[in-house]
Amino acid sequence: MTQQWRIIDLINWAEVYFKEKNIENARRETEWFLCEVLNCNRIDLYTQFEKTLSNQELATFKSFVQRRVKGEPFQQIIEKSTFYGRDFFVSKDVLIPRPETGVIIDILRQKPKVNLALEIGTGSGCIAITMLLENQTEEIIATDISKLALDVAKKNAAQHNVDVNFRKHDILSEKIQSKFDTIISNPPYIALAEFSDLQAEVKNYDPKIALTDMDDGLTFYRKFAELGRTNLNENGFMLFEFAGKNQLADIQNIFTSTGYSMKIHNDLQRDPRIIEVSV
Repeated sequence: MTQQWRIIDLINWAEVYFKEKNIENARRETEWFLCEVLNCNRIDLYTQFEKTLSNQELATFKSFVQRRVKGEPFQQIIEKSTFYGRDFFVSKDVLIPRPETGVIIDILRQKPKVNLALEIGTGSGCIAITMLLENQTEEIIATDISKLALDVAKKNAAQHNVDVNFRKHDILSEKIQSKFDTIISNPPYIALAEFSDLQAEVKNYDPKIALTDMDDGLTFYRKFAELGRTNLNENGFMLFEFAGKNQLADIQNIFTSTGYSMKIHNDLQRDPRIIEVSV
């Protein structure tokens, strides 16, 4: 007779199995997988913990577990990631949103609402969409070099019922004519020489084009220093995520040498993460 697996049985088994495979947050990831398979909320797992999974549900859950232990990020497996308390669709074509990027939204919430914003390298669209949902800008143009990434971003904008002006654009080789109250980006900032040192689930699954500039990791910040002079309105400001303390001195030098005022913001781990610059 085929073994019947209850929700609680799978939670207990997978938690142990994931820990043996050195996967952090083993129980929480198990819960996420089960919620996806059963189309339910986390609380439902424990109010219906004796519910038995069907053969199809069990097969889907097993496939999720197998993919996870091979290193695939759980967000790509369930095609969903949370950013600033909201769920966003993700695929292999976009960078998985990170909690530290939410510091950009925290900073914007302390400032007056702007009329027109530009996001460079929108990826999943999570920053641009959240800015509109949090009422931080009247309008935003969000660009990306990848059409596949823009397809994901457009799907997320439709899901959250907001109107983002998405454009396919290569900021390093194409000009932007408009001027903006704020320019925002979480650019590819990993130096190519450091790419091999990244965690396997990052370098093997996140799109390389979203991780590294294929150079020293500073290419985009040099471009941003130019943009501030030509595309920023008076009293405007720019917010950029960067790699942290090891990159801080180089980032500061790029903007101080070109006459900008700067402020550094820390992430939730108190590491320097966001640079705010203004003329």
